[in-house]
Amino acid sequence: MNYCPQEANIIEIETLLKDSWEIFQKNLVAYIIGALITIFGSIFLITSAPLAYGLAHMAAKGARGEIVEIADVFAGFKLDKFIQSWVLFLIIMIPIFIGFLLLVIPGIIISIAFAIIFLYALPLMVVKDIGAVDSLKESLEIAKANPQDTIVLVVVVMILNAIGSAIWIGTILTMPFTMLILVLALPMVTGAVSGMKVQDMSGKEAETSL
Repeated sequence: MNYCPQEANIIEIETLLKDSWEIFQKNLVAYIIGALITIFGSIFLITSAPLAYGLAHMAAKGARGEIVEIADVFAGFKLDKFIQSWVLFLIIMIPIFIGFLLLVIPGIIISIAFAIIFLYALPLMVVKDIGAVDSLKESLEIAKANPQDTIVLVVVVMILNAIGSAIWIGTILTMPFTMLILVLALPMVTGAVSGMKVQDMSGKEAETSL
């Protein structure tokens, strides 16, 4: 069941960053090692999409108050998750690749547009346990209903990741941290249920609560 984002709450960036940092600190070792596995594992293209899924899975577990384990980074290697993570990756990346083949400017424009409208796709896929196409559709609807919040989130995530990539070791911190930000932002931008938390957003729980 899809959420109706029209009643979405305004994102409080300061609160979002604070909550994300608290969860990150509680699971620091698991997140750092998970990020390292994702970085080095993505050297092999075939593992990049499922490892990204695994990192989002780790963020979702932390957001639900569960114990995050290093092994969680491999959650995307289950056959159905592996396939769906790659479907998501290809749908997003192929148009961007074509744009860059045509000209640099179109590629940049498509990249920015996709970063905005599909910002929530991977977190939605993990948190709600839905397929790639459904997560893309919902991400688009949420972005359309919350353009200002979505753009702010994109800017925050881009700045943090840019800072992290400036120093190699920083990436292992900013990758899981920014994923936490996106996961924790979902209840704020969907606004389907007042006071909704991440643990209320899984498919079965969502259906019973609406």
